[in-house]
Amino acid sequence: MLLVAVGLLGTGCGGTEDPTQQFARDAIESHLAGDETYDLDHVHCTGNPRPWLVEQQTTESICAVRRATGGCDWFHVELIPVGRQVTAKVALRSEHVGCSPA
Repeated sequence: MLLVAVGLLGTGCGGTEDPTQQFARDAIESHLAGDETYDLDHVHCTGNPRPWLVEQQTTESICAVRRATGGCDWFHVELIPVGRQVTAKVALRSEHVGCSPA
């Protein structure tokens, strides 16, 4: 079974995104494009977990998306393999919460 990341990796640390984080962020940005409720310049997603320093591929990500009025909403992004490609299913998880899920 694939593990689900539980913290935002690289948030505020100047780290780079892993491919899962980038894919999830791109899915969120596409899903919310044109919605002025959100500041899409501030989207941070969980990446692949690294238990014992060995990266595992995850099928889910949680993204904190900054609201234009402050605070964040959290979105759940499910990564769904379709043939040789991956698609994403995006759903709102929590509204008006902090910007760092733990």
